[in-house]
Amino acid sequence: MTQDIDVDIDELKEFIDTLQYFQDVMSDRFQAVEYDWNRCDESWEGESKKRFTSDFEEVYDRTKRTLTAGEDALEWLKKYYQILEDFERF
Repeated sequence: MTQDIDVDIDELKEFIDTLQYFQDVMSDRFQAVEYDWNRCDESWEGESKKRFTSDFEEVYDRTKRTLTAGEDALEWLKKYYQILEDFERF
């Protein structure tokens, strides 16, 4: 008993490409923010820095986890796409 796969392989590929682009842009911008923060961190002192640092570190950690989750999702989606592509050949 065979069943059709209910996935548009072209739409899936487009989504993977879009997600990859998003990941690339966000990773590049994240590295730029990280670099600028490290430079600012060396010269900024006082209570305002302490308050900002706490909030910034929380956002930093969440962003890093989000980017990692995106990479994991991309890896899975690419494998799934390859399986579908192989299946379509038969």
